[in-house]
Amino acid sequence: MSLLTAIVPGVAEQLPIAVLVSGTGTNLQALLDTVHGREARIVAVASSVADAPALARAAERDVPTAVFARGDYADRAARDDALADWLVQRGARLVVLAGYMELLGPVFLARFSGAVINVHPSLLPAFPGIGAVAQALAYGVQVFGVTVHFVDEGVDTGPVILQRAVELPDAREEHEVLDALRPLEHALLPQAVRLFARGALQFDPADPRHPLAMRPPGAGADWPADLRVARPARGRAEASAPGEANGPDETRDAGEG
Repeated sequence: MSLLTAIVPGVAEQLPIAVLVSGTGTNLQALLDTVHGREARIVAVASSVADAPALARAAERDVPTAVFARGDYADRAARDDALADWLVQRGARLVVLAGYMELLGPVFLARFSGAVINVHPSLLPAFPGIGAVAQALAYGVQVFGVTVHFVDEGVDTGPVILQRAVELPDAREEHEVLDALRPLEHALLPQAVRLFARGALQFDPADPRHPLAMRPPGAGADWPADLRVARPARGRAEASAPGEANGPDETRDAGEG
């Protein structure tokens, strides 16, 4: 089933998720501190870098880890196959890119169709790929933001799940922007996992760019406040994100990580 037509199934128990990392792991830590052991269970953490500090964060919580360095395989496809095999063995049903600094190929994405998400440090489709914050600063924007989106075969081109913006009219340095975006990443990524775990996302083939959010029973009129997508014509009442106007490789930017 393709990404754009797949319907994300509801999950009655904790959703088993895998997290892919390459760096310090602050987004992984946010997931460990919020959804792990609640709506979801992190069953695997895989890194493209052998000494990534994120691996220590996982080990502290007794989460299994493994390293899949691209140089250890004949090519990226072989690496992707080995990575996917391990994630399947671990029982992962959702793959979360949290500062993962590699691209994933079509075979990997097909094995987790409609179940790979990424956090990116810009308001996509603006400033995709590597160096998103540097691109935004060079362009002179005053509003920055974070996007959580489904991953497809393009570079940060998959359907948007959540977005949030912040005004930084005086920012001139990347670290200033990244410091402001980090709390947004740490809030939105767990929220996206919660939505997936509740079966609250699905793709409408007639409008594949806007995943639908299905309101769970008993939810209030403003549920959820951070949701970017809205389809009022279909009788759904979702709220858009405040201020709303695949980690880095040669072409991917995964945020701070």
